[in-house]
Amino acid sequence: MKAHNIASASASVLALAFALVAGCGSDFAPKTAVTGVRILAARADQPYARPGETVRVEVLAHDGRTAPAEPMRVFWFPAPCVSPPGDLYFACFPAFEALFPVGVDLTPSLVESRELTFTIPPDALANAVVHPGQRERYTSAFAFMVACPGHVERIARRGDLGPNAIPVACMNARGEPLPADQFVFGYTQVYVFDERRNAIPKLEGITFEGKPVDLATGIVTERCREEETGDTCKKKVKFDVTFPEDAAEVDPDNVDAEGKVGREAIYVDWFTSVGKFQTNRKILFDGNLGRTPKPAIDFNAPFGPAKGTVWAVLHDNRGGTSWLEVPIEIK
Repeated sequence: MKAHNIASASASVLALAFALVAGCGSDFAPKTAVTGVRILAARADQPYARPGETVRVEVLAHDGRTAPAEPMRVFWFPAPCVSPPGDLYFACFPAFEALFPVGVDLTPSLVESRELTFTIPPDALANAVVHPGQRERYTSAFAFMVACPGHVERIARRGDLGPNAIPVACMNARGEPLPADQFVFGYTQVYVFDERRNAIPKLEGITFEGKPVDLATGIVTERCREEETGDTCKKKVKFDVTFPEDAAEVDPDNVDAEGKVGREAIYVDWFTSVGKFQTNRKILFDGNLGRTPKPAIDFNAPFGPAKGTVWAVLHDNRGGTSWLEVPIEIK
Protein backbone atom coordinates (compact mmCIF):
# COMPACT_ATOMS: atom_id res chain seq x y z
CA MET A 1 0.00 0.00 0.00
CA LYS A 2 1.13 3.45 -0.59
CA ALA A 3 1.35 6.41 1.63
CA HIS A 4 0.68 9.91 0.55
CA ASN A 5 2.45 12.81 2.22
CA ILE A 6 0.05 15.54 1.29
CA ALA A 7 0.79 18.47 3.51
CA SER A 8 3.14 20.12 5.91
CA ALA A 9 3.42 23.38 7.69
CA SER A 10 4.29 24.84 4.29
CA ALA A 11 1.41 22.91 2.70
CA SER A 12 3.35 21.53 -0.23
CA VAL A 13 1.67 18.47 -1.63
CA LEU A 14 3.04 15.06 -2.47
CA ALA A 15 0.66 12.51 -3.94
CA LEU A 16 1.10 9.07 -2.47
CA ALA A 17 -1.72 6.55 -2.51
CA PHE A 18 -3.36 3.88 -0.42
CA ALA A 19 -0.54 1.45 -0.53
CA LEU A 20 1.04 4.66 -1.12
CA VAL A 21 1.00 6.86 1.91
CA ALA A 22 -0.30 10.18 1.15
CA GLY A 23 0.81 12.97 3.28
CA CYS A 24 1.43 16.64 3.31
CA GLY A 25 4.91 17.65 4.10
CA SER A 26 7.70 19.74 2.79
CA ASP A 27 9.32 18.85 -0.51
CA PHE A 28 12.43 17.07 0.75
CA ALA A 29 15.60 17.33 -1.33
CA PRO A 30 16.83 14.79 -2.01
CA LYS A 31 13.76 12.68 -1.32
CA THR A 32 15.93 9.69 -0.39
CA ALA A 33 17.59 11.52 2.53
CA VAL A 34 15.73 11.08 5.82
CA THR A 35 16.88 14.08 7.83
CA GLY A 36 13.67 15.31 9.45
CA VAL A 37 10.29 13.93 10.48
CA ARG A 38 9.22 11.66 7.62
CA ILE A 39 6.46 9.29 6.65
CA LEU A 40 8.13 7.01 4.13
CA ALA A 41 5.26 4.67 3.29
CA ALA A 42 2.08 3.05 4.51
CA ARG A 43 0.60 -0.33 3.81
CA ALA A 44 -2.73 -2.05 4.23
CA ASP A 45 -3.25 -5.75 4.71
CA GLN A 46 -5.98 -5.47 2.07
CA PRO A 47 -5.16 -2.86 -0.58
CA TYR A 48 -8.48 -3.73 -2.25
CA ALA A 49 -11.16 -4.27 0.38
CA ARG A 50 -14.83 -5.17 0.22
CA PRO A 51 -17.76 -3.57 2.05
CA GLY A 52 -17.97 -4.74 5.65
CA GLU A 53 -14.37 -5.94 5.84
CA THR A 54 -11.85 -4.90 8.46
CA VAL A 55 -8.61 -3.36 7.21
CA ARG A 56 -5.36 -2.90 9.13
CA VAL A 57 -3.05 -0.13 7.96
CA GLU A 58 0.51 0.48 9.12
CA VAL A 59 2.80 3.45 8.65
CA LEU A 60 6.58 3.54 8.16
CA ALA A 61 7.77 6.74 9.83
CA HIS A 62 11.19 7.91 11.01
CA ASP A 63 12.58 10.87 12.87
CA GLY A 64 15.84 11.87 11.19
CA ARG A 65 16.53 14.91 13.37
CA THR A 66 19.88 14.81 15.15
CA ALA A 67 18.89 16.54 18.40
CA PRO A 68 15.09 16.64 18.75
CA ALA A 69 13.66 18.66 21.60
CA GLU A 70 10.56 16.45 21.63
CA PRO A 71 10.10 12.94 20.22
CA MET A 72 8.15 12.35 17.03
CA ARG A 73 4.68 10.95 17.62
CA VAL A 74 2.43 9.29 15.04
CA PHE A 75 -1.32 9.81 15.16
CA TRP A 76 -4.27 8.54 13.11
CA PHE A 77 -7.69 10.06 12.74
CA PRO A 78 -9.78 7.23 14.25
CA ALA A 79 -12.33 6.82 11.44
CA PRO A 80 -11.70 6.73 7.68
CA CYS A 81 -13.28 9.14 5.23
CA VAL A 82 -15.30 6.95 2.86
CA SER A 83 -16.58 7.88 -0.60
CA PRO A 84 -15.73 11.60 -0.63
CA PRO A 85 -16.91 13.55 -3.69
CA GLY A 86 -14.80 12.69 -6.70
CA ASP A 87 -12.76 10.18 -4.65
CA LEU A 88 -10.55 13.15 -3.69
CA TYR A 89 -8.74 13.12 -0.35
CA PHE A 90 -9.16 16.86 0.15
CA ALA A 91 -12.92 16.52 -0.25
CA CYS A 92 -12.73 15.05 3.29
CA PHE A 93 -11.42 18.29 4.78
CA PRO A 94 -14.80 20.05 5.19
CA ALA A 95 -15.85 17.21 7.50
CA PHE A 96 -12.77 17.86 9.65
CA GLU A 97 -13.70 21.52 9.83
CA ALA A 98 -17.26 20.71 10.83
CA LEU A 99 -16.12 18.45 13.66
CA PHE A 100 -13.35 20.57 15.18
CA PRO A 101 -13.27 24.35 15.80
CA VAL A 102 -10.15 26.31 14.93
CA GLY A 103 -7.53 26.27 17.70
CA VAL A 104 -8.68 23.00 19.26
CA ASP A 105 -5.99 20.49 20.28
CA LEU A 106 -6.97 17.33 18.40
CA THR A 107 -4.50 15.02 20.12
CA PRO A 108 -7.02 13.55 22.65
CA SER A 109 -9.32 12.64 19.74
CA LEU A 110 -6.62 10.87 17.72
CA VAL A 111 -5.16 7.36 17.92
CA GLU A 112 -1.45 7.39 18.75
CA SER A 113 0.02 4.32 17.06
CA ARG A 114 1.94 3.08 14.03
CA GLU A 115 -1.14 1.01 13.12
CA LEU A 116 -4.86 1.56 12.71
CA THR A 117 -7.69 -0.92 12.20
CA PHE A 118 -11.01 0.16 10.75
CA THR A 119 -14.06 -1.37 9.09
CA ILE A 120 -15.32 -0.50 5.62
CA PRO A 121 -19.01 0.44 5.92
CA PRO A 122 -21.33 -2.26 4.51
CA ASP A 123 -22.98 0.37 2.27
CA ALA A 124 -19.70 1.90 1.04
CA LEU A 125 -20.56 1.13 -2.61
CA ALA A 126 -24.19 2.23 -2.43
CA ASN A 127 -23.59 5.32 -4.58
CA ALA A 128 -20.54 4.06 -6.51
CA VAL A 129 -20.53 4.00 -10.30
CA VAL A 130 -18.36 2.37 -12.94
CA HIS A 131 -15.76 4.99 -13.86
CA PRO A 132 -14.66 5.53 -17.48
CA GLY A 133 -12.09 2.93 -18.45
CA GLN A 134 -13.03 0.66 -15.51
CA ARG A 135 -14.95 -2.60 -15.52
CA GLU A 136 -16.20 -2.51 -11.94
CA ARG A 137 -17.59 0.09 -9.61
CA TYR A 138 -15.37 1.19 -6.74
CA THR A 139 -14.89 3.87 -4.14
CA SER A 140 -12.15 4.94 -1.74
CA ALA A 141 -11.59 4.99 2.00
CA PHE A 142 -8.97 7.48 3.19
CA ALA A 143 -7.23 6.99 6.54
CA PHE A 144 -5.44 10.16 7.64
CA MET A 145 -2.27 10.24 9.74
CA VAL A 146 0.05 12.80 11.29
CA ALA A 147 3.72 12.59 12.31
CA CYS A 148 4.38 15.40 14.78
CA PRO A 149 6.78 16.10 17.70
CA GLY A 150 4.15 18.19 19.44
CA HIS A 151 0.36 18.38 19.42
CA VAL A 152 -2.01 18.45 16.46
CA GLU A 153 -4.28 21.46 16.16
CA ARG A 154 -7.08 22.47 13.81
CA ILE A 155 -6.23 25.59 11.82
CA ALA A 156 -8.02 27.78 9.32
CA ARG A 157 -7.09 26.76 5.79
CA ARG A 158 -5.42 29.38 3.64
CA GLY A 159 -7.67 30.24 0.72
CA ASP A 160 -4.76 31.02 -1.60
CA LEU A 161 -3.50 27.44 -1.41
CA GLY A 162 -6.54 25.88 -3.08
CA PRO A 163 -8.89 23.10 -1.93
CA ASN A 164 -6.04 20.84 -0.86
CA ALA A 165 -4.75 23.27 1.78
CA ILE A 166 -4.60 21.20 4.95
CA PRO A 167 -6.80 21.95 7.97
CA VAL A 168 -4.34 20.94 10.73
CA ALA A 169 -0.88 21.91 11.98
CA CYS A 170 1.72 20.55 14.40
CA MET A 171 2.25 22.89 17.37
CA ASN A 172 4.93 23.07 20.05
CA ALA A 173 4.23 23.58 23.76
CA ARG A 174 4.06 27.38 23.22
CA GLY A 175 1.35 27.01 20.60
CA GLU A 176 3.69 27.86 17.72
CA PRO A 177 3.53 25.91 14.44
CA LEU A 178 6.55 23.70 13.87
CA PRO A 179 8.50 23.99 10.60
CA ALA A 180 7.91 21.82 7.56
CA ASP A 181 10.67 19.31 8.34
CA GLN A 182 8.98 18.47 11.65
CA PHE A 183 5.44 17.81 10.46
CA VAL A 184 3.83 15.42 8.01
CA PHE A 185 0.10 15.11 7.46
CA GLY A 186 -0.75 12.18 5.23
CA TYR A 187 -3.27 9.63 4.17
CA THR A 188 -3.58 6.06 3.02
CA GLN A 189 -6.08 5.31 0.28
CA VAL A 190 -7.84 1.93 0.31
CA TYR A 191 -9.90 1.03 -2.73
CA VAL A 192 -13.26 -0.65 -2.14
CA PHE A 193 -14.58 -3.12 -4.73
CA ASP A 194 -17.38 -5.68 -4.80
CA GLU A 195 -15.03 -8.55 -5.67
CA ARG A 196 -11.62 -7.45 -6.92
CA ARG A 197 -8.47 -8.19 -4.88
CA ASN A 198 -4.84 -7.10 -4.92
CA ALA A 199 -2.18 -8.96 -2.97
CA ILE A 200 0.74 -7.19 -1.31
CA PRO A 201 3.93 -7.67 -3.39
CA LYS A 202 6.42 -9.81 -1.48
CA LEU A 203 9.80 -8.22 -0.81
CA GLU A 204 12.18 -11.11 -0.17
CA GLY A 205 15.43 -9.32 0.63
CA ILE A 206 18.00 -6.60 0.01
CA THR A 207 21.32 -7.11 -1.75
CA PHE A 208 24.49 -5.03 -1.42
CA GLU A 209 27.11 -5.24 -4.14
CA GLY A 210 25.28 -8.26 -5.51
CA LYS A 211 25.25 -10.24 -2.24
CA PRO A 212 22.28 -10.94 0.07
CA VAL A 213 22.17 -8.79 3.20
CA ASP A 214 21.50 -10.14 6.68
CA LEU A 215 18.88 -7.66 7.85
CA ALA A 216 19.84 -8.11 11.50
CA THR A 217 23.60 -7.80 11.04
CA GLY A 218 23.35 -5.01 8.49
CA ILE A 219 25.81 -3.48 6.05
CA VAL A 220 29.32 -2.20 6.67
CA THR A 221 31.02 -0.15 3.96
CA GLU A 222 33.85 2.36 3.69
CA ARG A 223 33.34 6.10 3.79
CA CYS A 224 34.26 8.20 0.82
CA ARG A 225 37.98 8.93 0.87
CA GLU A 226 38.40 10.54 -2.53
CA GLU A 227 40.13 13.89 -2.67
CA GLU A 228 37.57 16.10 -4.30
CA THR A 229 36.23 19.58 -4.17
CA GLY A 230 32.61 19.98 -3.26
CA ASP A 231 30.53 17.49 -1.32
CA THR A 232 29.87 14.80 -3.94
CA CYS A 233 31.59 11.44 -3.67
CA LYS A 234 32.27 9.70 -6.97
CA LYS A 235 32.65 6.28 -5.39
CA LYS A 236 29.45 4.25 -5.80
CA VAL A 237 28.19 0.96 -4.41
CA LYS A 238 25.01 -0.82 -5.49
CA PHE A 239 21.84 -1.82 -3.66
CA ASP A 240 19.06 -4.00 -5.05
CA VAL A 241 16.06 -6.00 -3.84
CA THR A 242 14.82 -9.50 -4.53
CA PHE A 243 11.20 -10.42 -5.14
CA PRO A 244 9.41 -13.40 -6.71
CA GLU A 245 8.12 -13.26 -10.28
CA ASP A 246 4.52 -13.75 -9.13
CA ALA A 247 4.70 -10.56 -7.05
CA ALA A 248 3.49 -8.86 -10.23
CA GLU A 249 -0.10 -10.11 -10.45
CA VAL A 250 -2.30 -10.06 -13.51
CA ASP A 251 -3.82 -6.59 -13.80
CA PRO A 252 -7.24 -6.68 -15.51
CA ASP A 253 -6.93 -2.99 -16.35
CA ASN A 254 -3.65 -3.48 -18.21
CA VAL A 255 -5.00 -4.48 -21.62
CA ASP A 256 -3.10 -3.71 -24.83
CA ALA A 257 -4.51 -2.85 -28.26
CA GLU A 258 -4.74 -6.55 -29.14
CA GLY A 259 -6.71 -7.39 -26.00
CA LYS A 260 -3.82 -9.09 -24.19
CA VAL A 261 -4.00 -8.67 -20.42
CA GLY A 262 -0.71 -7.73 -18.77
CA ARG A 263 0.52 -7.66 -15.21
CA GLU A 264 1.22 -5.07 -12.55
CA ALA A 265 4.22 -2.79 -12.61
CA ILE A 266 6.59 -3.17 -9.65
CA TYR A 267 8.91 -0.42 -8.40
CA VAL A 268 11.02 0.29 -5.33
CA ASP A 269 11.61 3.52 -3.43
CA TRP A 270 14.89 3.88 -1.52
CA PHE A 271 15.56 5.96 1.60
CA THR A 272 18.60 6.41 3.84
CA SER A 273 19.54 8.34 6.96
CA VAL A 274 23.23 8.46 5.93
CA GLY A 275 24.85 8.93 2.53
CA LYS A 276 22.87 9.42 -0.66
CA PHE A 277 21.13 7.37 -3.32
CA GLN A 278 21.55 8.61 -6.89
CA THR A 279 17.78 8.44 -7.45
CA ASN A 280 14.83 7.69 -5.25
CA ARG A 281 12.99 5.15 -7.41
CA LYS A 282 13.74 2.17 -9.63
CA ILE A 283 11.26 0.41 -11.91
CA LEU A 284 11.78 -3.33 -11.38
CA PHE A 285 9.03 -4.97 -13.41
CA ASP A 286 7.16 -3.69 -16.46
CA GLY A 287 3.62 -5.03 -16.69
CA ASN A 288 4.08 -5.90 -20.37
CA LEU A 289 7.83 -6.47 -20.75
CA GLY A 290 8.76 -8.20 -17.47
CA ARG A 291 11.80 -7.54 -15.29
CA THR A 292 13.84 -4.47 -16.15
CA PRO A 293 17.52 -5.00 -17.09
CA LYS A 294 19.24 -2.65 -14.59
CA PRO A 295 17.32 -2.65 -11.30
CA ALA A 296 20.26 -1.85 -8.96
CA ILE A 297 20.60 1.64 -7.51
CA ASP A 298 23.83 3.57 -6.86
CA PHE A 299 24.67 4.72 -3.34
CA ASN A 300 27.28 7.29 -2.29
CA ALA A 301 28.71 6.93 1.21
CA PRO A 302 29.37 10.10 3.22
CA PHE A 303 32.92 11.43 3.74
CA GLY A 304 32.92 10.67 7.46
CA PRO A 305 32.04 7.64 9.61
CA ALA A 306 28.37 7.28 10.45
CA LYS A 307 25.67 4.83 11.46
CA GLY A 308 22.16 4.84 10.08
CA THR A 309 19.39 2.95 8.32
CA VAL A 310 18.47 2.09 4.74
CA TRP A 311 14.87 1.41 3.74
CA ALA A 312 13.55 -0.30 0.61
CA VAL A 313 9.82 0.15 -0.07
CA LEU A 314 8.35 -2.12 -2.74
CA HIS A 315 5.18 -1.01 -4.53
CA ASP A 316 2.90 -2.36 -7.18
CA ASN A 317 0.94 0.14 -9.27
CA ARG A 318 -2.36 -0.82 -7.61
CA GLY A 319 -1.63 0.15 -4.02
CA GLY A 320 0.19 -2.91 -2.70
CA THR A 321 3.23 -2.06 -0.56
CA SER A 322 5.84 -3.86 1.51
CA TRP A 323 9.16 -2.75 2.99
CA LEU A 324 12.38 -3.84 4.63
CA GLU A 325 14.96 -1.87 6.59
CA VAL A 326 18.58 -2.61 7.36
CA PRO A 327 21.21 -0.90 9.55
CA ILE A 328 24.24 0.52 7.76
CA GLU A 329 27.62 1.53 9.20
CA ILE A 330 30.05 3.77 7.36
CA LYS A 331 33.68 3.24 8.50
